[in-house]
Amino acid sequence: LQDVSNGSGLTPSFLSRLERGIVNISVGNLRKVAAFFGVPITFFFTEELSPRGLVVRAGERLVQEDGEDIRRVSLLPPEAAHLQAEVVSLAPGAAGTAALTASGRALYYVLEGELTCSPGGPLIRLGRGDVLYQRRPAELRWSNEGWVQVLIVSLQAEEK
Repeated sequence: LQDVSNGSGLTPSFLSRLERGIVNISVGNLRKVAAFFGVPITFFFTEELSPRGLVVRAGERLVQEDGEDIRRVSLLPPEAAHLQAEVVSLAPGAAGTAALTASGRALYYVLEGELTCSPGGPLIRLGRGDVLYQRRPAELRWSNEGWVQVLIVSLQAEEK
């Protein structure tokens, strides 16, 4: 609270009472808090303004590079932590023996290219528009044996 107080000009006592729901905040003071956190004032109303869904803009997605061969772009906002949806880009020659998502149950939809994989059985080739649903945890061997990148949408729900 002291950091917010120092940065916003509001007293620690007021901020403490605000946090406990004892007092309400004015628009002017809310602007000070928003400025301290570097967010627009509407940030504090996002859930109320959009209760049915959130928009994740293309330039605001979390991107994770796994070496030079694999790139993951998250499709969901952080508030959807119980779900994982990513666009996974596999460079030509990329290969691995782990699931492309964290849990064993997953769905993979091929957007572009051809993916060779073995979901606990014989090798299969997935092309554009094909879907692989992995029902239970199993080692997934996969590779991009083509000359173009493979784009996959991977979906999974948090295991309980």
